[in-house]
Amino acid sequence: MTMFRLLTFIFMFVAATASAQDMRVTLLGTGTPILNVNRFGMSTLVEANGHKLLFDAGRGAAIRLHQRQVPLRDITAIFITHMHSDHLTSLPDLYATAPLPTDDGRRTTPLALWGPPGIKKVATGIETMFSENNRIRLLGGEVKKTALKIRATQIKPGVIFDKDGITVTAFLVNHGHVEPAYGYRIDYAGHSVVLSGDTSYIPALVAKARNVDLLVHSVAIGSRALEQAEPAYVNRFYEYLANPETLARILTEAAPAQAVASHISLYSRGDIPRATEAELLERVQAGYQGPFIIGQDLMSFVISKAGTKLDPYDSRSRQREP
Repeated sequence: MTMFRLLTFIFMFVAATASAQDMRVTLLGTGTPILNVNRFGMSTLVEANGHKLLFDAGRGAAIRLHQRQVPLRDITAIFITHMHSDHLTSLPDLYATAPLPTDDGRRTTPLALWGPPGIKKVATGIETMFSENNRIRLLGGEVKKTALKIRATQIKPGVIFDKDGITVTAFLVNHGHVEPAYGYRIDYAGHSVVLSGDTSYIPALVAKARNVDLLVHSVAIGSRALEQAEPAYVNRFYEYLANPETLARILTEAAPAQAVASHISLYSRGDIPRATEAELLERVQAGYQGPFIIGQDLMSFVISKAGTKLDPYDSRSRQREP
């Protein structure tokens, strides 16, 4: 082997080893129950060491996975933060579509699902909903019977997933009267990501997110005009979703290497328009000086030894044909 080939081999080996230690986090959906073609329902994909972990499955998650060229059959597990509909509505789509003989499908194993109390009822309900569909698909030889089962696990605080060096830790957050509601911390190869779920301030979240590589946090905002005209209306939402000032406090105390807002709730009432993203950014940055981005659907971050970098992905140029 020549010296040039040897150096090339070493370089390729080092690059491959480095990439194997990386994590990727993709915001599949950054929206709320409000219908919005630009912000699909809440869903975040975390990829590490060959595993693809889906956190929440809001409206359109299957479409966003398709746009990101992630086959549905490759999803290792799905983790639900709480039982609000906007975190669940894509579960039936993912369940029914992944086993089909399509480019995105051909799943042959049961769907692994983790979530709060009630998650087993959700699983049973989905299986019941598609029972006739499944009978027909099996009769036509389109799907494997093993793919038509959902293995649902009810979670409690602590490590709930530990495989191939990846750990997922569930912790309780403050989503008002919604109890329990969870956030998740994902650790791999010295890297860490925290997904806040829907929450306002709670010390446990700050503790889990302190100095992480990436913090994905929910936020709610009423415009200053709305806050002045309808303070009781807006403050009701702020009791269980962080407003910009609360988010700034959380980020200041946690000091993540990179922070991004998701589950972006823009409130309006009557003829008072919604707050703009520019106002949201300005109000967070007024109380927090660190790196902060307003999330967009299909935005992706790569976490490596070099730090946390925004992936310059162009969804328009890389979408696959149906």
